[in-house]
Amino acid sequence: MTPGADRQAWRATLGPYERTLAWLYALEASAGIDLRLDRVRAASGALGHPERAAPAFHVGGTNGKGSTAAMLAAMLTAAGHRVGLYTSPHLVSFRERIVVEGVPISEAEVVEGVARIRDVLGDDRGLTCFEMITLLAWCTFAARGVDVQVLEVGLGGRLDATNVVVPQAVVITNVGCDHEQYLGSELTAIAGEKAGIVKAGVPVVSGATGEAAAVIAARAADLASPLETLGRDFALEPGLGDTLSYHSPAGTIAPLDLGLLGAHQRRNAALAVRALEIVPAFAPAVAAVRTGLAAVAWRGRLQVVQREPLVLLDGAHNPPGVEVLVEEVRRLAAGRPVRVLFGVMRDKAWQSMLQSIGSLATEVVLTRSRQARSCDPAELAAATTGPVRVRPDPIAAYHELLAASAPHEVVLVTGSLFLVGDVLAALDPALAAEAAREQAALGLAGRA
Repeated sequence: MTPGADRQAWRATLGPYERTLAWLYALEASAGIDLRLDRVRAASGALGHPERAAPAFHVGGTNGKGSTAAMLAAMLTAAGHRVGLYTSPHLVSFRERIVVEGVPISEAEVVEGVARIRDVLGDDRGLTCFEMITLLAWCTFAARGVDVQVLEVGLGGRLDATNVVVPQAVVITNVGCDHEQYLGSELTAIAGEKAGIVKAGVPVVSGATGEAAAVIAARAADLASPLETLGRDFALEPGLGDTLSYHSPAGTIAPLDLGLLGAHQRRNAALAVRALEIVPAFAPAVAAVRTGLAAVAWRGRLQVVQREPLVLLDGAHNPPGVEVLVEEVRRLAAGRPVRVLFGVMRDKAWQSMLQSIGSLATEVVLTRSRQARSCDPAELAAATTGPVRVRPDPIAAYHELLAASAPHEVVLVTGSLFLVGDVLAALDPALAAEAAREQAALGLAGRA
């Protein structure tokens, strides 16, 4: 059998869902990341502007975007709204990116949605993979008749595909160094890109500090956009016992429980509550705030998957995120030994990430996720001064680390959401099946 015939035979064994994903992933391989708005703006127009079908909340920033978006969606759902949530990247299944009423869209919706978009646009628009997925989210939300959509920025903000939308409110969680090759190396430049999602007259809720906060404030002032700042105008603080207390000009809500671990999640929760409060049509009742924040779940963010030893999965993937993670894990560990499984994408500032991890860990095992952009752990080890071990297979490395840990110890998996996704898939047969389909689609895209 010729190589071409072999590819065709293998392709025939895969279903329409895998073939659709393969087509999308092939776009990623060919177009990569190309930050512009003209293509997606024209495409959304050709599709009848599905992004305008429901009011939106737009969430940007360096870290915490996904968690904040999840909290917004949880509170809106608790308030009785039919919510569409769009986030990226996914941990295991592509379908995680587009969620309606708390449930990822079906494989059939992915296949049929992409087919409809291709039918309207043709295949010659030069759209990137992320642009196509963003259009798919908007078309799905419009077709499903959601009451409100929560959109997480993919990269940056100013030129991100999601920035076609004119939202009810904008949230900027924080600003730190990440994706410098696209956003610039100076914090003020990165802040300018993040602030690009601010629209004229649209209220802004910001958790940024220092010079980044000044950039966002200047942008808001230029556009006459009301600005609310975390710590100055509102806050979520420790209350009685293990509960929390939220304070804003709208009043105090206490006691509150938060379903996500970490002081950083308290900051994200405050941003989410205030973003709803400042939009009269979605200002939540106290009961919705309580129910939503207590029920919110967001996998791969200080996620506890085992108690003895304590196993934590966290997708911190840039220096600011790792610094926050180290602080939280040190608090949770309370002096217990911490073993770390670390894998990272090769375009990240992993030297400083490893330095932060080294200040926490009694042992560091370097591995790599199954994602093509993952960094060779041998390269990581060669540039690391501290004691590390290399185990290229992430699942074998995880089980080995777990077996070596005493019940009182802590095991942390971090450095990449893709690594966290690999481990999650290995722990759950249903997720493993989803992961296998993803790998089949990636394999097909690679053979295209």
